[in-house]
Amino acid sequence: MSMLSDSRKIGIGLCGIGISCLVLGACLLCERTLLALGNVAFLFGLGLLLGPSKTFRFFFRKEKWQGSTAYFLGIGLIIYGWSVVGFVLELYGVWRLFAAFLPNVLNSLKMAVPGFSTAMNTWPLSTICSYVYDQRRLPV
Repeated sequence: MSMLSDSRKIGIGLCGIGISCLVLGACLLCERTLLALGNVAFLFGLGLLLGPSKTFRFFFRKEKWQGSTAYFLGIGLIIYGWSVVGFVLELYGVWRLFAAFLPNVLNSLKMAVPGFSTAMNTWPLSTICSYVYDQRRLPV
């Protein structure tokens, strides 16, 4: 038996599709259509995963206004046609919104994925990981 409802399963799938489209759009030098599709799928997936009210509260809390503004402006710029500028602005918004979760995500991946810990201990990635761990903030 699964503990997830069908809408949460669909939300996880949409978030995965959205992230995949965003990565593919970034690899194809900020391909506008894939970035826009990835953003829409990720937002719908987050809405189904958390529920509409929790998603709204997450994006529009007072302490997250900078990240939310940058993220939604980035989406707007991508749709408008300035995909490179919009993608950079969106990355800044994602960093501001999800920076508190990144240390937990990295620790979970290090324990769950074989070889991930070894890869994260190599030179360029270890520097990035140490920066992420230094940014750990406790909720106030």
